[in-house]
Amino acid sequence: MNRSRYVIRQFDKTDRAIIAELIENGRMTVRELAEKIDMSGPSVTERIHKLEDAGAIRGYTVMIDPKAFGLGIAAYVRMHARPGEVRRVEQMLIDTPEVVEADRVTGEDCFLTKVVVCDVQELQAVVDRFVPFASTDTAVIQSVTVTKRLPKL
Repeated sequence: MNRSRYVIRQFDKTDRAIIAELIENGRMTVRELAEKIDMSGPSVTERIHKLEDAGAIRGYTVMIDPKAFGLGIAAYVRMHARPGEVRRVEQMLIDTPEVVEADRVTGEDCFLTKVVVCDVQELQAVVDRFVPFASTDTAVIQSVTVTKRLPKL
C-alpha cells in the first residue's frame, strides 16, 4: 500500500542515514534508530514506511556463513545457453537450490551465476546438469576480497 507520493520524491540524507543504519543492524528498534539519527520514533517509522513504499527497502534478511552449514565451496559459473535454450537454462537456474545468485548478462555469456555447495563433486554435479543446454566456465572462489555491500548511496 502506497502511503504517500514519496515514490516520486528524491531520497535525502535522512533517508540515506536510515538505510545505512538498518544495513549495519537491521534488528535495531525504531527507538534506537531514532536516537542515532536524532529524530522522533514516529517520524522514523513514517520514513521507513515511505522507503518501503518507494521500493528503496525491499525486505529484511539474515546473513549466514554457508561454511557453518557444511557448504565450503563457492564458485562463479558463466553460462552460454545453446541456441533456443535460454528460457530452459533460466528456469533451471531458478529451480536449482545450489544457485544462490544468477544474473542475465551481456557479452559472450548469457548468465553469470554463483553456486554454493559442500564439495567439488557436488559442484561438478550441479554444473553437469546444465551441460546439455549451455556451455559453462567455472571459477572456484578462493577467498572473498570485498563482501557483498551496497553501492555508494
